[in-house]
Amino acid sequence: MAMLPGLQLNVSQQLKLTPQLQQSIKVLQFSAIELQQAIEDALDSNVMLEVEEDFSADLVPLAESPAQDDTTDWDELSFPSLNMESTGQDAVTSTDIAETLDCQWDDVFDSDSLSAADNTDFSVTSHREDDEYESAENYTAAHESLYDHLRWQLETYTFDDESEQQIAYYLIDAVNAQGYLEKPLEEIAQDIEQHEDWLPSNSLMNEVLNIIQQNFEPSGVAARSVQECLIIQLQGMIPRPQYLNIAMEMLKDRFDWFSHGEFVRLKRIYSLDDEQWQAVMNIIQSCNPKPGMAFANAESEIIIPDLILKRDKKGWKVELNAFAYPRVRVNTEYIDLLKQVEKKQRNDPNMDAMRDNLAEARGLIKSIQSRGETLLKVAAYIIKEQSQFFELGDIAMRPMVLRDVAESLGLHESTISRATTQKYIQTPRGTLELKHFFSSSVSQYGPQDASATAIKARIKQLIDAENPKKPISDQDLVDQLDAAKVSVARRTVAKYREAMGIPSSSQRRKR
Repeated sequence: MAMLPGLQLNVSQQLKLTPQLQQSIKVLQFSAIELQQAIEDALDSNVMLEVEEDFSADLVPLAESPAQDDTTDWDELSFPSLNMESTGQDAVTSTDIAETLDCQWDDVFDSDSLSAADNTDFSVTSHREDDEYESAENYTAAHESLYDHLRWQLETYTFDDESEQQIAYYLIDAVNAQGYLEKPLEEIAQDIEQHEDWLPSNSLMNEVLNIIQQNFEPSGVAARSVQECLIIQLQGMIPRPQYLNIAMEMLKDRFDWFSHGEFVRLKRIYSLDDEQWQAVMNIIQSCNPKPGMAFANAESEIIIPDLILKRDKKGWKVELNAFAYPRVRVNTEYIDLLKQVEKKQRNDPNMDAMRDNLAEARGLIKSIQSRGETLLKVAAYIIKEQSQFFELGDIAMRPMVLRDVAESLGLHESTISRATTQKYIQTPRGTLELKHFFSSSVSQYGPQDASATAIKARIKQLIDAENPKKPISDQDLVDQLDAAKVSVARRTVAKYREAMGIPSSSQRRKR
């Protein structure tokens, strides 16, 4: 029987991000310098924006969005400034951001929930001084970091499966500034299990790592040792020079001889004369043992903190650094001009452009304020959880992952990730990235797990106090940690020691 044409109605739900929410997410992930540049670009292109010069002026309360019609009463509008109003008790006034946006925005700061959350004595406030704002050009030139370069390649590379791409994100997060993979694959797999609720196999982890090593630039990135880094670069050489196979075989089979400078033995083993040996050395020396350093900033990088942590008689106090970027507001002169034009020529085509500029200006201001409130909310939780760190240092660091913060604050993990990446807080212990306070947990026999950061700090403390003539072995470190009720395996101690760049006990021994 032939099928007859007909109509069918399907009902489905889709999650779509509004332009305002997209902008808020984008602004949240900006670093302070990137936000400076974005604000300056907006000031150049949008006549409705201007820098707020009078820092002591009363702040304008956040108003609800005006109706998008031709009957707007401009006299009834008020517009927000970047600053967040502070009370006499240095606590941020809670503002219902959701009412001002054209979407549902869950990342709303609630000062009441923070003040009643625990017994920790600290407050949240905005930072206000009488200094002048310094523009981005006075700090440092923008540059692409190794992490940004790898992320861009990851997002443009086609993986066979979504799980492979997910693993690749974690692998890239573990690549240090020199281009090496800092964590063992087993530990990265455990992080994935902890955060994503699934454990990738060893073969899948190695398969994704091989994809990054063979396809991503710079050549040699994500290597786990200098030996592996050099071999990867040799494998990718095009065209393949003469003696390349000898150079690769030498690094694979006799890297110890090569690294200790036993060149005479190597020349004899491979039957090379002086000219041939020099050709092999030229091939190896053309490789870069630190591929990630090509993306290091040649200038002295100056970090601009988004937050400031202080201590007074009442306890810890976290503030927004208001001078990390300029405070902006809507230009009232253009608002007056717009009102006059609208009364006379309501259908003027230029009115649409002016309204678009006004909506863009208001949206940017709201996004900046939402960013500040989200940073305060996340920082307040971190200070509460890691309060002992500020007293005792890394040795008192508690285990904490993105999911802990997300569940406690009712936000998504991606929001916490954006709010902690390239966001810095100035503390009595130095200016630290918010990511510094996150550390995976190591299971203990007691009621509470220990953080990997704290265990590393204990290991370094024990090694610093050792007798140089009788250095502590890894097993001795295990025993002393166990006596301090920190139970870790010997291989874990060795892994953490190597991650901190500390040689073995035999190499540390001084005669």
